[in-house]
Amino acid sequence: MRIGIDCRIWGVRHGGIGRYTQELVQNLQKLDKKNEYVLFCRASDFVNIPSGRNFRKVLADIKHYTFAEQLKFPGILARENLDLLHTPHFNVPVLYKGKFVTTIHDLTWHEIKGLGVTTLSAPAYYFKYIAYRSVVKKTVSRAVKIIVPSNTIKKDLIHRFSLQPGKVVVTYEGATLQKLNINSKKDTLLKYGIKKPYILYVGSLYPHKNVEIVARALKTLAQPIPLLVIVSARNVFMKRFETFLKEIKADNLVKMVGYVSDKDLAMLYKASQGYIFPSLSEGFGLPGLEAMAYSTPVIVSDIPVLKEIYGDAALYFNPRSEIDIAAKIRQIISGESLPKLLIRKGKERVKKFSWEKMAKETLAVYNSLQEN
Repeated sequence: MRIGIDCRIWGVRHGGIGRYTQELVQNLQKLDKKNEYVLFCRASDFVNIPSGRNFRKVLADIKHYTFAEQLKFPGILARENLDLLHTPHFNVPVLYKGKFVTTIHDLTWHEIKGLGVTTLSAPAYYFKYIAYRSVVKKTVSRAVKIIVPSNTIKKDLIHRFSLQPGKVVVTYEGATLQKLNINSKKDTLLKYGIKKPYILYVGSLYPHKNVEIVARALKTLAQPIPLLVIVSARNVFMKRFETFLKEIKADNLVKMVGYVSDKDLAMLYKASQGYIFPSLSEGFGLPGLEAMAYSTPVIVSDIPVLKEIYGDAALYFNPRSEIDIAAKIRQIISGESLPKLLIRKGKERVKKFSWEKMAKETLAVYNSLQEN
């Protein structure tokens, strides 16, 4: 079977979806020597994406969410005569007529909408939002299978689009581990100008990520107040967040370091007093698992999807309450027994998830469609 994978969103600079695409391809290359794969790549990633005997790269230097994606990309796909296409995001070109599987990571933009969640002008935002709803609806309708990262998203998808449960397959994601040189921990903190104690947040600054409330919560704490270190590969909403910090006089409590390498990120997890995840909406919650893998206690929003993924290995808070968030931060940075308990439970919890398992389950989806 000739299977195409859209790799235009590749690597950690594209957040969780980029990580997912990278891990899927790299693990499939270890697992599958039978099927033939065509990887559609942007020029900036072409050299970095591995190929192999049954994995061939094709240049598709087309940005996602563009007219070119809808008008030019279908022709590139059609020329490869695929038996199956897998798009690791919902953005399947409407004009593509082949058989495809899609991964839908979350339905955040169905839940959280309006001019407060965008940097675009009102006309541009509403045009983009209508286009998003249209593309998602068509993708969900036309896909032969839909892959999702959690049962929470599966239930939501089935409810919103009146789908048959058998059309939606859950494949949990995993945690990417780096070999660490503990002696370089101090060097990593010096490199980014970080002083302990600190708590870590990894992700974007989109409004639904709810990071502002952590800054407000820190202001209510008595000394010593931990620094909030933010690792974010995306600049969207950065200026708005910086302005907010100055307005509430909390800019001295937050350190933004932008994009960091996987090895540096591993060190930042390891050296932190805790990982905080205040999000209002997620599809899986990958950074929390990564934190657990590096023996970092995790404090997170009490929302269904995070409870599904983290179980009893995290400390939960009301994401709308800065008082509750402040109390849970204090428990982590001041306590001894609770952080140790969370670290022990986290190391056990993370064993339930792996990228290899995700790739095996995805390959099973591909092969089941060939049989059908």
